Amino acid sequence: MRLVFLGPPGSGKGTGAALVSKRLGVPHLSTGDVLREEIRAGTELGLRVKGIVGGGGLVPDEIVNRMVFDRIGDAEAGFILDGYPRNVTQARDLDLFLGERALTAVVHLEVPDEEVERRLAGRLVCEGCGRIFNAGHFPPGTSPEACLECGGRLCHREDDSPEKVRRRLQLYHHETKPLLDYYSGRLVEVDGVGSIEQVAEGIMRSLSQ
Repeated sequence: MRLVFLGPPGSGKGTGAALVSKRLGVPHLSTGDVLREEIRAGTELGLRVKGIVGGGGLVPDEIVNRMVFDRIGDAEAGFILDGYPRNVTQARDLDLFLGERALTAVVHLEVPDEEVERRLAGRLVCEGCGRIFNAGHFPPGTSPEACLECGGRLCHREDDSPEKVRRRLQLYHHETKPLLDYYSGRLVEVDGVGSIEQVAEGIMRSLSQ
């Protein structure tokens, strides 16, 4: 199965894709996670994109394309792409790369902008394992400093500041939302507002129809 997950920043693409990946046994590739790993490791790619990612901008198509195509290879095992493609040009490049091995479906998580801003204002990320938490989900008056999974330090991502979130939403509406028209006929619409489990169940139901 070859899937693409679309949705605004903070829509739960990464969490939903990871859960579906486990259920289907299909590899999950998050381009955002890969870029952040490259930045942390100080690789040549990481140094090239650090300023762009930190400022909430978009990494050039040729860099992202090469990174994705190198990792999905011949796609025999299938894949779930999260955060890619981000524009119609990348989508066309992906279709050309896949050829006859066309995408099975494109999952679109629908989440209003105001919900995105609320979620990202409270988002915490583990520096160790990368697991995402939300301060609003902890018991009132509590906010753990350590990851409940691995014990790593929890922090706010630099690109989750209110100004950068608004910038990312603007970029999403301008650059990425046109993909909904491009993928018409392959698009699976899923309500992204709800618990992680509810959203994952909605994705699985939609894919089985």
